[in-house]
Amino acid sequence: MALGRRVWGAVAAGALSLGLAGCAGDSGDEVGVEPVDDGVRTVGFVAVGPEGGWRNANEQAIKDFFTGGFGFDLRYAPAASPSDQQSQLDAFATFVDDAVDVILLTPTEASGWEESLQRAKAAEIPVILVDRGVDAGEDLYVARIAPDNYRVAYAVGAWAVETFPEGANYFVLEGVPGLSVVTERNEGFEAIVNAVGNFTKIGAQSASWKTEDAKTVVDAVLAANDNDIQLIFAQNDEMGLGAAQAVAAAGLVPGVDVKIATIDGTTGALGALAAGDLSFVAQYNPFFGDVVFDVVTKTLDGTTVQSNISVESSTFDSPEAAQAALDAGLGF
Repeated sequence: MALGRRVWGAVAAGALSLGLAGCAGDSGDEVGVEPVDDGVRTVGFVAVGPEGGWRNANEQAIKDFFTGGFGFDLRYAPAASPSDQQSQLDAFATFVDDAVDVILLTPTEASGWEESLQRAKAAEIPVILVDRGVDAGEDLYVARIAPDNYRVAYAVGAWAVETFPEGANYFVLEGVPGLSVVTERNEGFEAIVNAVGNFTKIGAQSASWKTEDAKTVVDAVLAANDNDIQLIFAQNDEMGLGAAQAVAAAGLVPGVDVKIATIDGTTGALGALAAGDLSFVAQYNPFFGDVVFDVVTKTLDGTTVQSNISVESSTFDSPEAAQAALDAGLGF
């Protein structure tokens, strides 16, 4: 994808330089508090909230950068639940009404944001997407910052093709339906697996990113297919760990009889890979608070930024690689 460039000059025209700003606010400020006209830049963060290890690490990384005394007041607005879009729409509207300087948005789902983004643009409030994308015109937001879901999932597919040169029966554990991340991870994985032509997809089902739901799904899938599944691709670590539990419960050996590949790179998944229960973990790097901070400051200063900013990630394909990652503190 070509990297587009744009600038929000109208917003940046009145922006103070970072060095002239005052102290940062508390990350726990409630939505709806009147902005303080003291030169501090106000950042409204329409977040997902507690959803799992990756989300917790990512949102904390952002909080750390914007509450470190660098002239920003971060107003954190997590969704009422990881699938409650209405609470996000309400928080977004409040931020627009309160004339915050910039809005960070991690949507619970991709669709339904056009009107909100139009309101922010009319109010000359730049919007920066964090992690997930939206089904809306690119002219309605400044940039999307995220690891490349397609590329990360493609790496999982490349490992699968190398691991199963004769092909395999596989099943996919998907995240919450309607999210761009789900679509992108499916597309990346299947781009290479479908190309070789000897993999058979037994099916796919949402387990809502949850360990317990994934175990229930895989229990049923294994029973329905007489355990004849060689590979499970879990779109996040928590679901992969649930799949490993189901495989063991079926009397099979996870990592041997059924190989399980996951995406995220949490400490729990790296530990399971080190123990042999998982077979491959593709990191979806959550630690890009510094990148978000840089894009926000550049945007408010009137500097052009790339519209699609990819965060580098890594992969781990053996117990030894997982243990080395754990020893280096790369889990979360």
